[in-house]
Amino acid sequence: MQQTIDYIEDHLQQDLRAIDLAKMAHLSPFYYQRLFKRLVGRSFSEYVKLRRLAKASQLLLETDHRILDIAIKTGFHSHAVFTKAFKSAYGLTPEKFRQERPLLNQVAKPELRLMYTDVDENVPLITSQIVLEIQRHTLTVPETYLGFIGDLSIASHIPIAGATGIDGPAKLWKKFHRVKKNYPAILPDGPELGASFLKDQSIDPTTLGKDASFNYFAGGKSDGTLVPDLAEWRMEPGEYVVCHFEAEDLKTATMQHIDTALKYLLETWLPTHKIHIAPFSVEKYLLSTEQIQKIEIWVEILNQEL
Repeated sequence: MQQTIDYIEDHLQQDLRAIDLAKMAHLSPFYYQRLFKRLVGRSFSEYVKLRRLAKASQLLLETDHRILDIAIKTGFHSHAVFTKAFKSAYGLTPEKFRQERPLLNQVAKPELRLMYTDVDENVPLITSQIVLEIQRHTLTVPETYLGFIGDLSIASHIPIAGATGIDGPAKLWKKFHRVKKNYPAILPDGPELGASFLKDQSIDPTTLGKDASFNYFAGGKSDGTLVPDLAEWRMEPGEYVVCHFEAEDLKTATMQHIDTALKYLLETWLPTHKIHIAPFSVEKYLLSTEQIQKIEIWVEILNQEL
């Protein structure tokens, strides 16, 4: 199945048919499409379309090619078909996207092997995209971060649910980076932090529907001084599971690798180790003079089944 996923990625311009990919997977078309949807979370045709759109959005930003040429190059047969699919997925036309250049939530190419891979703590897990390492960490001193909080819809912003659309957290990060230098309380070379959470901690997140919302914080580590016009996030002392990975640049990390790492941590590693966590997750961006972008995903341990 992973080989067929890899094949799709390398042949997005071509006519891709489930019947042909089923032969590659040594399955009947019926069972291939059923297994594909179970593993990927979308139908074969929907996945192919969204991967084509992801490639097209990249070309819209990185080239000055005509939109029609980009449409043909990514497997769409006309400007109209491409525009309709693009607007349906992201809520704006290719022309407007190229002009405004917002970050998008996109369906990434999955690593199906991760669903069946467990690693011990402190042992790197090497995938075709990133190197993950999971550790436990005891935080003994609280950390304070200052920034902005936004209210975002679950349906449009939960990557592990396959959401597509404008990247709401990216808007918060742009707002934060525009004003960060104006606040001496924010450490200029300190780590930055994004947190997904529910303001009402009494709500069970598993009971929320797709029409519900969650909160996102974007900010930087502070020296402890409170700033009235900024929101505060505190990392309280406690026991945490930390998923560390590295990426070549921040754009690649935020658009692809965080989703891959978070999906593996929440859907495979934590359930396998029977660890229950608090209803929030944090990504820390560790600033570095190197070309490598270092990122950590933190979740707080509530208890672990024996």
